[in-house]
Amino acid sequence: MTPLPSAGLPAPTGEPLAELMRRAEALVTGDAEGAQALLHQGLALARTLDDGPQEALALCLIGNTCFFTSRYPEAREWFHAALDAAQRAQAPTVQVRALSGLGITANVQGDYGGAMEFFLSSLRLAQEHGDEAGRGRVLSNIGVLRAELGEHELALEAHQEVIAVAERLGNPTIHSSATVNVVVDYHALGEHEQAMALAESYLPLVRERGFRQHEVVMQAHVVLSLVELGRCDEAAALAREVLELAQDVQDHEYITALHIGLGRALLGLGEPDGAQQHLTLALSNARERDLKVLERNALKELSAVHAAREEWRAAYEVSQAYHRLERTLHAQDVDRKAKVIGAQMQLEVLRREAEVERVRNTELAQANSNLQAMQETLAYRATHDALTGLANRAHFQSELERALQGGSPFGVLFIDLDRFKQVNDTLGHDVGDELLKEVARRLSAVVRSGDLVARMGGDEFTIILRELRGAPDAERVAYKILNALSQTFDICGHALHVTASIGVAVAPDDGTDATSLQKHADIAMYRAKHEGKNGVRTFQPAMGDETTERVDLERDLRDALVREEFVLHYQGQFDVRTQALVGFEALVRWQHPAQGLLPPGRFIHVAEDSELILPLGAWVLREACRQAAAWGANARGFTVSVNVSAKQFDHADFAQVVRQALTDSGLDPHRLILELTESVVLRDPAAAAGQLARLRELGVRIALDDFGTGHSSLSLLRQMPIDFLKIDRSFVQDSHSADAASSRVLIGIMVTLAHGLQMQVTAEGVETSEQHALLRELGCDALQGFLLSRPLPAGQARALLDPPAA
Repeated sequence: MTPLPSAGLPAPTGEPLAELMRRAEALVTGDAEGAQALLHQGLALARTLDDGPQEALALCLIGNTCFFTSRYPEAREWFHAALDAAQRAQAPTVQVRALSGLGITANVQGDYGGAMEFFLSSLRLAQEHGDEAGRGRVLSNIGVLRAELGEHELALEAHQEVIAVAERLGNPTIHSSATVNVVVDYHALGEHEQAMALAESYLPLVRERGFRQHEVVMQAHVVLSLVELGRCDEAAALAREVLELAQDVQDHEYITALHIGLGRALLGLGEPDGAQQHLTLALSNARERDLKVLERNALKELSAVHAAREEWRAAYEVSQAYHRLERTLHAQDVDRKAKVIGAQMQLEVLRREAEVERVRNTELAQANSNLQAMQETLAYRATHDALTGLANRAHFQSELERALQGGSPFGVLFIDLDRFKQVNDTLGHDVGDELLKEVARRLSAVVRSGDLVARMGGDEFTIILRELRGAPDAERVAYKILNALSQTFDICGHALHVTASIGVAVAPDDGTDATSLQKHADIAMYRAKHEGKNGVRTFQPAMGDETTERVDLERDLRDALVREEFVLHYQGQFDVRTQALVGFEALVRWQHPAQGLLPPGRFIHVAEDSELILPLGAWVLREACRQAAAWGANARGFTVSVNVSAKQFDHADFAQVVRQALTDSGLDPHRLILELTESVVLRDPAAAAGQLARLRELGVRIALDDFGTGHSSLSLLRQMPIDFLKIDRSFVQDSHSADAASSRVLIGIMVTLAHGLQMQVTAEGVETSEQHALLRELGCDALQGFLLSRPLPAGQARALLDPPAA
């Protein structure tokens, strides 16, 4: 866009130009429409007076008003016009602002590499001219970019530093913008109470200064934090209030975000119709303004609304659209991060230039030093793992892309430490961190100086082996790594032995793009782990679809735990004689974003093999206790039963996990029943007896599930502290089949045996009134099955507590 001519603009007023511009700038974040009217007057007056710097500033501030009202293409054109005018007028401070404006516009439209280039140019110019306010703005915007890349801790550090700079300069606008960004950063880091506390304390000052757009951004994230904390009624009320303000200031990005937040809150309040209305509006707004991240978020929440209404086809179709967009955004993020890393390296050049500036301007020496230290920290932390000092995931991705462009064969090793979690669980995270540091040193010592060792996160490492002749070279290095790791680690006085599973992929044979290479090395590593650990496997196409699907499922499970995609359904348990509800069994389901609601048979085996069953089982236990307490189990006297896997039961901290779930929920321990299978108890009866004793000390009760299907023994029942027997559904189903007589006899024996040992008996799989009558005749205590209740979502299961009057 070229600078607008004077024709058609409001006529200049008699007010001095500088005062007019000051009034207009004060309105930019509070009344964009009013600010634009004044700025057009200022633009006309500046051109009449041939005041180039003020003309450039007016153009730049008009760009800001467009940006804050989500008119990004227009904002970009105004900022370009401002940059041209500032260069003609030799107004470097306005050039700094225009370049920064172009950066924030590129950032919000997803062009992170371009945004960083604009920010670097702006920062360089600010340093050359001692423009500390400009430096503060740019560093704050770099923090926003970091947040967009998911580097929220770096973003928080940057914004806190900018607050300090703004306080030294006495600049309220920069201070307000950075403070609002800190609220956003706290929300992104999951520190919701801290985000809301800061927003509450800062809100009066924002309102006093009239920074209404800042208020919208800050309050929108308070809404989202309230939703995350389950305070949906407060979130809905605040969202409606802030929506009016957002619409008044015409901030369409946050209008969309607030509709999403309100939709989530209404769904949490059990109002799916209202939730769908707001989420549909958010989706339309996001698509109209090409806000891809918000479009993805709206699709995800819409899928949840359809699922809550059991509109499975609609939920599936929306989740498919969400999944496609998620993959597109993920691929774009990888590319954008790589571009940002390259641009970030240029900060080293700015450090040298800042040294010259400090010599030239001693008055600003300390401020420059502090700002430069932050730049160096950002540059280093952008490419390195904070714990080990190795390259981080983003740096590895960038180097992998560069290696692929070189054309020479090279290897990728994917290394996963075996049973590292046991170190953290038994010796603590401090010892685990020290072990990771020593592993990093040994890996670096094995490879050549030109190779790259990176930590991907947790106990996963990757290595790029450059200039190989073929896969045997990579395998030799992998076995050297196993040998290096086999030597005893002396960590904090503990002698530790570590093994690893290593997957090998070689370019170009195993992939000509980064995604394929990493995936194939990962598949090979999983094959090594599942074939006994402490080994090396090189990718072969024959590893095929089964391994890929298993790897994908395990990764989806990990993501599902983070994104809280699991839900519990509850199946009622009823007194055989009165049919009164006596308890619920909690059954886990996975609300998969692409495949819909999955039963445990689809994923529990993978969770157990990967040890994800531990965090998943802990969540099920906490959620079941919380829900039972919320339903009034303590007063009503009903129970909740939770299935326990072998790995959970064998874990040394399991009793503590149960204790914590009871403490957090306030559930009476006597209301909780833990269900174990015979095989769990029989594997090590002595150890099982000790664990059961610890659990019984807490006051919880124990049920032996699927009784009769395993290697049942009378001694097991007599020696173990068991309160309930659950007769397997196969006996109940057979009671009216060709084997009816034998099944009835066996059920009768099990009931008599259990009652003789002071146990209660629950029969599973009861589907007919005939089965019910038989169980009542045989003296069974409780029944569970489709006859009286299927497994139901919590909202529907609650109704079983207060059945309608006959």
